[in-house]
Amino acid sequence: MDYRWPYALKLVKLPDLYHDWRFTAGLVLMILGAGNWIVGLAKTHQYSAIVAMASRTENDQSYRRFDELDQSSDRAVLAPFSAEERRVTYASTHMDFYHATFLTGQVLFALGVIITLFAFIGVVRHDARRKIREMAADASGGA
Repeated sequence: MDYRWPYALKLVKLPDLYHDWRFTAGLVLMILGAGNWIVGLAKTHQYSAIVAMASRTENDQSYRRFDELDQSSDRAVLAPFSAEERRVTYASTHMDFYHATFLTGQVLFALGVIITLFAFIGVVRHDARRKIREMAADASGGA
């Protein structure tokens, strides 16, 4: 009989894998992580392009010192954001959120790969032990 390592790989059957909760949890984490990774990457690029486009526009006059301002520009300093500034602020906030989603996706995917790997190793070891016990029982019973 051939007792080398590749023989142990032949012992693993698909039902043994998907009945193991670690393997299922690892696959779910990998799928969830890949989804977050892809969505986060796409949306981060989208909103970073909006922020980059807006940064090329000319700044308004609200950066001047107070003693340089005349009576009409007092309102500009105290006025709320303009529509363009508001759009850039929202885009920057969205970009930060999707960047966090992107990083979380990477972490979830890596965690899923590790858990799936450990589950696969555990199933292979369990099946190999079971097969060794069966062969030992056959050897001792047949003698």
